[in-house]
Amino acid sequence: MDAQLYQQVLLAVQVSHSPLAAPADRQAAYAFCEEFKTRPDCALYAVAIYKNPTQNAANGDSSSNVSALEKHTRQHFALHVLEHYVLTAWSVLPVSEQSTLRVELVELLLRTERSDSEEEPLFLKEKKVALIAAIAKRQFPQRWPEFLPELLQIWQCGSAKQIELVLMILRSLAEDCVSSNFNTSIPPARRKDILQGLNACLPQLFPVVYQELEKQYAQYQSPTTSPAARASSKQLIHAALQMLKEFLDWLPIDKPVDPSTNLIYVAVLLLSDPEFRLASADCLDVYMSRNFKDSRDIMLQVTGMIIEKVSALDVLDLSSDFEGNLRFHKKINDILVTWGANQLDTLLAQDAQSSPQQQQEEMALLQAVLKNLCRLFTHPSLIITEAQIVLWLTVLKHKTILKQGEAFLGDILAQLRQVSFEKYFKLGSPDRDDDDVANSFVIQCSAEEFDDHHDYLAFFGNFRGRLYALVRVLVQLHPTVALQMLLERVTFVTTQYTVGTDHLSADRRLCTELSTAFLYHEGISALVDCVVKQLPQATMENPTNQQLLHSILQCILAYDSNDPLLKFRQMFVLSAFSKYYVLDGNVLTSVFEILFANINFMLPGEDVHGAMSNDTMNVRRRALASLVSICQAIPAHILPVLPVLCTKVQELFAADRVLDSEGVLLYEMLILVSNSMGNADEKVQFVQQIVQEPLSQWIAPEMTALVSSPQNIVAAVEAAPANPESRKLLLKVVKTLTTLYGIAKRAGAEGFVQTWPHLLPNLMALMRSMHALYEPAMKDAILKTSTACWLMSLSMDEIAQLLGGKHQLEEEDIAKLPPASKWSKWHKNVRDVTYHVVGLALGQAGSYNNPQVMSYFQDSVLNNLEVMEHRHFKSALAYVFLPFLKACPQPLYPSLLDPVLTHVFQHLVLRFSTCFIKASMLDASTVNKTKKTLWSALVVGVEEAKHDVVQEKMLMDLARQVMEFLESAIDAKTVIGVDTDNPKHVVNPEDEYQRDFILLQSASLPFAIGAILVQIIGWKDTLSCRKAALLGEKLVNMLHNETKFNALLGQELFTAALEALMHEHVGHVKEDGLKWELINLARNIYCRLTLGLVPVEECKGIDPCNQPVRPAHMLCMIPRSILLSLPDVSLAQVDALDAFLREKHSMKTQKNAFKEFLEVPMLAIKQAKALASGNTSPLAGADGKKQIQDLPEKLVIQAKEYEAAVKLHETQNANLDAGSLFGR
Repeated sequence: MDAQLYQQVLLAVQVSHSPLAAPADRQAAYAFCEEFKTRPDCALYAVAIYKNPTQNAANGDSSSNVSALEKHTRQHFALHVLEHYVLTAWSVLPVSEQSTLRVELVELLLRTERSDSEEEPLFLKEKKVALIAAIAKRQFPQRWPEFLPELLQIWQCGSAKQIELVLMILRSLAEDCVSSNFNTSIPPARRKDILQGLNACLPQLFPVVYQELEKQYAQYQSPTTSPAARASSKQLIHAALQMLKEFLDWLPIDKPVDPSTNLIYVAVLLLSDPEFRLASADCLDVYMSRNFKDSRDIMLQVTGMIIEKVSALDVLDLSSDFEGNLRFHKKINDILVTWGANQLDTLLAQDAQSSPQQQQEEMALLQAVLKNLCRLFTHPSLIITEAQIVLWLTVLKHKTILKQGEAFLGDILAQLRQVSFEKYFKLGSPDRDDDDVANSFVIQCSAEEFDDHHDYLAFFGNFRGRLYALVRVLVQLHPTVALQMLLERVTFVTTQYTVGTDHLSADRRLCTELSTAFLYHEGISALVDCVVKQLPQATMENPTNQQLLHSILQCILAYDSNDPLLKFRQMFVLSAFSKYYVLDGNVLTSVFEILFANINFMLPGEDVHGAMSNDTMNVRRRALASLVSICQAIPAHILPVLPVLCTKVQELFAADRVLDSEGVLLYEMLILVSNSMGNADEKVQFVQQIVQEPLSQWIAPEMTALVSSPQNIVAAVEAAPANPESRKLLLKVVKTLTTLYGIAKRAGAEGFVQTWPHLLPNLMALMRSMHALYEPAMKDAILKTSTACWLMSLSMDEIAQLLGGKHQLEEEDIAKLPPASKWSKWHKNVRDVTYHVVGLALGQAGSYNNPQVMSYFQDSVLNNLEVMEHRHFKSALAYVFLPFLKACPQPLYPSLLDPVLTHVFQHLVLRFSTCFIKASMLDASTVNKTKKTLWSALVVGVEEAKHDVVQEKMLMDLARQVMEFLESAIDAKTVIGVDTDNPKHVVNPEDEYQRDFILLQSASLPFAIGAILVQIIGWKDTLSCRKAALLGEKLVNMLHNETKFNALLGQELFTAALEALMHEHVGHVKEDGLKWELINLARNIYCRLTLGLVPVEECKGIDPCNQPVRPAHMLCMIPRSILLSLPDVSLAQVDALDAFLREKHSMKTQKNAFKEFLEVPMLAIKQAKALASGNTSPLAGADGKKQIQDLPEKLVIQAKEYEAAVKLHETQNANLDAGSLFGR
């Protein structure tokens, strides 16, 4: 060896790991190390460095000044060099040299025991393990059949350190073959060979593991064991459990519970040991996720063991070792939830021949499982409770369980009700403090599980949504008990928490969202809403239940507070009793008096036309919203007092005591009640009276002039600061349109039919003007103005919504914005209400009798679509085009629906192709940077770093809205039987006709839709991509018989699916669900178009295995050519795939085959990317040298061969006399 080079290597390793070295020096050291790894003799130096890490020269001189860290760093580098050498040189070495190299490395890393007693760091152990496992993945079992015997020999004769390495190697090998995070680097055939080889070794391996665990645990527990020996035993036990966890995911289900080596029993016993309980729980969680359908007795046996142990554990104690106990409790909860998700149906599928006693024992076991789940359901951790809810919904709807009666479920249901009601309250925020011991543990858990109050609230919203579903089921089972519990809690909250006492506002000393009083009122109002709203009418009519409801309502009505947050909750909950008001009409007077009184709610010093706090306005609007809700639910019962309501509304308007937005809700309330009028003419007349005033304002000359052109709007906005009349007219646009929208929405088609001809001309003119604001010349002119320029920017509310909440905004930045910035919100409000009203018009069949309907689309709806911002396009799709899609009459499909949708879709293809950045186009300089396009919005009021986030979110929202629109167009489904246990999705005849027209009759729409799906599939939004993959499959299923679609389906869509699988965006990892959907899309295209195969479910009267051959001219060979063009794919592999797909018709089997086929080119592409990027990971081997190759030798496992021979012999009749067959 070159002594100078040796010293240079050591120096480079030292510099590259030194925090004191200059960046340039470290970079030079990195480059030197990388270049050194490419030398043919690098392994020679690496072995020398590894053997003598303290040696500073090639001549053998050692130094005592080398620190332990530096020594381990040198050894780690040496192992890294050896790993690189093995991985890059392996494929070019002869088999004999591979074996020689393997023997030398095993001797060096495993057999050679170090003389010092110093503990090796984990990173050094893991590197040794990775190197040996890399060799095993390339040779075991065909070319390394002695793998396990060699490891077991080392185990029997070696030290504890060597045994630990053996366990880690076995764990790593199994993990690399099974885990989806690692197995993509191993070809499918190799994975199967390795797992079969490991499986064959289990009879020799498991007894040794079992004995070692027994020995080490006895040593660990012995009081005479030294600390060093105890630490060694602890490490070995952990290593054994980690190895066992990886094996339990795939080995035969009966192996871990073999009586002689019952490793599951060991794991159960270790649950009570604080040191090993987490690792043991991981093992049991994996095992209980397996399929025990054919091993039911084993499942019952293991379940009994686990439940017996868990029942003896205290899974609620957090008083000591809080973090450790909390993690352990979650693990136990995971085991039980996993059991429920995977084994519940197996347990309930009782054999009809089983004895009554056996059935009784099994149900007792189930009851024990449920009781332990109940114990954990009471845990202070919301995450533990939330993880169980879906399981409880399954349990409480299972007919077999419900048949067991009150004796079986009584205590369980009582505890579930108690805990569900308690956890409906947001009392566990990490920002709170509580002297109550029980709730202090809840807060401690939240502080451990959530970053802050916002994180807690985000979780709690989803948590309560799930808990809502469980409470509903519990109430349905025992409504009277639930109402009694609800009354107790309502009484407690309204009497004990009448005012806020903590976390009060600084100015008025009123409740904030952290005040205990508010949290109780918010929780009880939400709980009342959940329980009361879902009660069936028959349940309400029960005298006992009716009396309980009356008592609950009286408690709410009797409560009085001037705190706006508490008052808001009172106003909210009154709307929950709508169905009860039908039974007790007398109470409606009191309810309406309170609601009308709070329309005028104000705090001292506030004025309806001056300053009012947001909390005050929320109370007023909530009172109005509750009035509207009640009138909508029971209009016929309120109709007799409609004149009284009209009088009250007139009084409010006359006194000028309501805001414009509040006036809209008052109009809606009156219209809702009038809808129950029996006489249609009388109803129309009433609506016309209501609509007369806002309509006259809308068609006034000054309003017509304003909305008729974008220039007039811009001029009015620019003059507004100095001209009150201009400002008043602009604000009247929002007020008038909002009022007309509220009336039209509630009045229905018949009530508003006479108004549309007067309303639409100005409405369409306004829409045209709004769209024209974004014409390039017009936009440039507006941006040069001082006030009207704010029309082009996003409002702060929009920005907050896009960023995830107002807490993302900085108050200092908002305060710097000028008063004119509020015109951005005015613009948003005008555009939104315009789209809503237009959508309402287009959603009514009568609108299409208007001869001007086509001109409305050409001149207004579709006008300037090409320059519309993403956010506006999204709104137009949701509020305008979707109602049009659903309401357009079938006779107008060719003349109206087809051209309108074609125009929209073709523009979307252009927009998406411009905006989406393909993964192949990304480089380091463009990652996370949004391309500025014609449709980029003006963002102000937030830091520059958030601008790209806002732009990207608007594009993502548009993409998702487009997918929802396409779903409504070609895959619309209606849910029937929502209130039953078996809801179904069906296709309405109208939706089916529309789908068939769009896909089968239109000449342009299928191609436009396909082009959109191709763009979306290649983008990075998982949700949009999943929908696009599913809709792509819909296209394939409907269009595959038409050869004119071969290019679209066989080339563009097929290529998009493969590219999405193989070329992922930087920072974008596709989830497994999406990957399977993309694989299925590609499989479906290939089977239908290239092979001419029809799925089994479509083979009516045809044998799936003998389908008639499709004519050659009907087949599309483009997908086959694409597969042959993929890297590392041969003709033989494609032929084998074709043969397999023709033979196996199960969709699942075909998907697995396609996945395994695609893994080879996927790995090659990843390696090419790693190489191109200069990455030094194992993927970056030149020319694919680091790739794991399939072995040509056939795998022969003697034990399996022997079993097959015995089975064949047993099936033959040895005494069979065949002589008579030949006439002897």
